[in-house]
Amino acid sequence: MILRHTCLCSVSSFLLLSLAGVGVAAATEVDAKVDFRYRLESVAQDNALEDALASTLRSRVTLTAQPQSGWSLVAELDHVSAVGGDTYNSTDNGKSSYSVVADPTGTDINQAFVRYESTTGTAYTAGRQRVNQLNQRFIGGVGWRQNEQTFDGYRVQSQWRDSWTLDIGYYHNVNRIFGPDGADADQNGSFVTALVNWQLQPNQQLALFGYDFEFDDWQVRSSRTYGVDYQSDLWGQRDLRLHVTLAAQNDAHSAPDNSTHHYHRIVLDWQPNRLKFSLGQERLAGDGTSAFQTPLATLHAFSGFADVFLTTPAAGLRDNWVGVGTQAFGGNWQLSWHDFQSDAGALNYGQELDLVGAYRLSPRWSGIFKAAGYQGDAHGVDTTKLWLMLSYSLSSGG
Repeated sequence: MILRHTCLCSVSSFLLLSLAGVGVAAATEVDAKVDFRYRLESVAQDNALEDALASTLRSRVTLTAQPQSGWSLVAELDHVSAVGGDTYNSTDNGKSSYSVVADPTGTDINQAFVRYESTTGTAYTAGRQRVNQLNQRFIGGVGWRQNEQTFDGYRVQSQWRDSWTLDIGYYHNVNRIFGPDGADADQNGSFVTALVNWQLQPNQQLALFGYDFEFDDWQVRSSRTYGVDYQSDLWGQRDLRLHVTLAAQNDAHSAPDNSTHHYHRIVLDWQPNRLKFSLGQERLAGDGTSAFQTPLATLHAFSGFADVFLTTPAAGLRDNWVGVGTQAFGGNWQLSWHDFQSDAGALNYGQELDLVGAYRLSPRWSGIFKAAGYQGDAHGVDTTKLWLMLSYSLSSGG
């Protein structure tokens, strides 16, 4: 473990020195990008916790240099600050009497990596990096939170014959959203990822994936997961699209439970005009003792924005939903309704209504309004969350 961290620190130090001008004197240009993201988030729960109000600002600086053909160096620094007080439980500020808004304050190296891309189209990356695969149900950066999830390790990405892509990674540490100083800021271990994409037709894609997770201090989440992801237009109609994901998960390494669970996600999208309708079901199997888990996913994007199901209940989860989206009031709006049931035991967990509106105010400014209302029956408590977010980006390129 010491060797793993020593290697990462060496890579990070090299990048920072290089981008400061020590190691990339030959670079013709260093691209700089600055990003500011302000968010106001409120949480009200039907329990003894006080209502939370989090006013936070994430400031990000990203530096990219290309010292030689094929080579690139990237360093990205994040700083999260509370604006006007912190009446919320950030998971790290000790304010446990408030509801949780998992946006701890602090400064962190979000990314620091070296990448080489050969003339044949194969890219090799070493260091701390953002990893988003497929729809981020199994591996993702949790970009919604102010402190992003990134991975320390090595990655190979390749493309051949214009229709096949390969993505293989080995990571020894996960920098989670609870950082930079929280008790759960890091998860060490051995994490192997493999993804193969095949573009069958312009409107048809097939992917095979496999994930082997061995956690050093979170053994209950050690597992092996294998699956297939398929997307296609139906009957040649571009306004009707099917997305199916199937997976199986087994306990592995030092996991305390002996288990095998299955997963499926089926989504049908129909966009006949300016309206887009969605109908779907996601199942994470459970048997009352353990359930299918996705600990390194972008969990906020699934099972409702209220984040009631970040951990799959032991009885499993079936999420049935309908949604509609359109352009209105100058922005893109989506409304969805979820019905949550257990996979075992016929429990009615609850229902949730979600609304989100996204605005592109200018080339540099964007805004988001989001609301979630969860009504709990057999799981969790009634929860209402509201968000207002404003982002600004500026790069040296314009």
